[in-house]
Amino acid sequence: MAKEKELKIAKVMFVEQGKTAKEIGRLLNVSEQTLSRWVNKYGWADQRNARLSAPKIRTENIKQLINDLSEQRLKLGRELIDAEKALDHDRCSQLRASIAKVDDGVSKWNKTLETINKESRVSLSTYLAVMEMIFDALRSFDEKLFLQLLDFQEVHLNEVSLKFK
Repeated sequence: MAKEKELKIAKVMFVEQGKTAKEIGRLLNVSEQTLSRWVNKYGWADQRNARLSAPKIRTENIKQLINDLSEQRLKLGRELIDAEKALDHDRCSQLRASIAKVDDGVSKWNKTLETINKESRVSLSTYLAVMEMIFDALRSFDEKLFLQLLDFQEVHLNEVSLKFK
């Protein structure tokens, strides 16, 4: 069915690629009204928001902020050296104040990063419970496929268990 294919492509575009309903409608020749209905019916907005606030993405964004602040700190440090050589005491004071603010910002972002890393850790028992739900859903969906993947399940769970040690 053609609509089923468009539905799947639209979901990827909306949830994973962050495209707007207008963009998707134009690309797939589907009305914005239909897309809006799909977004609401299947909870795509919640899925997209969850992906955007995922710890991995938040961590990457914060690391980029820290990197940018570090570059700014290095630049200010070089400017401070030049101001000290020129005996420009007012400029030195301004630069030291700016450096202190950047250092404080880096410190706070590092603390936030540490907190996100702690909060995003999943316990082995939680991971195993989620995987059990997935495998049960797979069994309900396709028993034959479930049986074909029994070896994979065992190997995967053993590998994951070793990582949690």
